[in-house]
Amino acid sequence: MESAANSRPDLAAALFRLIGASIPVNYTEEEEAQRLYAKLQNDHERLSKVISLCGTPKTPQQLYIAATACSWLGGNDELTAKYAQQYLETSGWDRLSYGTMIQDGVTISRWAKSRAEMYVILAQAQENLGKHEAALTNFAEAYRLEPYDAMYAVKMAGVIEHARSRKEALQFLKQQTLTPHYRPLHYKDEHGNRGSNQTFRQIIDSHILKLESKED
Repeated sequence: MESAANSRPDLAAALFRLIGASIPVNYTEEEEAQRLYAKLQNDHERLSKVISLCGTPKTPQQLYIAATACSWLGGNDELTAKYAQQYLETSGWDRLSYGTMIQDGVTISRWAKSRAEMYVILAQAQENLGKHEAALTNFAEAYRLEPYDAMYAVKMAGVIEHARSRKEALQFLKQQTLTPHYRPLHYKDEHGNRGSNQTFRQIIDSHILKLESKED
């Protein structure tokens, strides 16, 4: 791993973006990042280099890149959880997108979305480590930040089923049918066309059926 003095998080960001990450970059690093990308043989080596270029992560930028790259790379859940937890103790990387966007009638906070995604990285690593209650807490925090995203509820149900029981997981999913986001959302898009967003309902219903089809 690079020493803290030799860490180059801007180069790490540029290389990570070439691998497919949607993160802010300093475009002065692009040319060197492209050379590195071509030099390294595969994405495993490239992701390892991204992490290495963060040195010993301390800043929100370093922690965000290192935690996300570790989760993509896999194989070290302890380190992934450590970096994600440390990132969430900061106010966040200030170059990440802020403001809002509208998707299928739902107003989404970019800040909340990026924060929720880091809670998921932390929770997934904890689940892999067998820390089910901690994982459940952090999936729940992601769900609190983005209550319109049913996949967080599904992830919570998965932990509940594994750590407790299928019956309790099923009960939890059925409770989600009582939330406002379960109701179809009728909206007009930017062109004035009417739409109906039933994604939340469809995801919850399909996973309820999936659990109901299982046998204890």
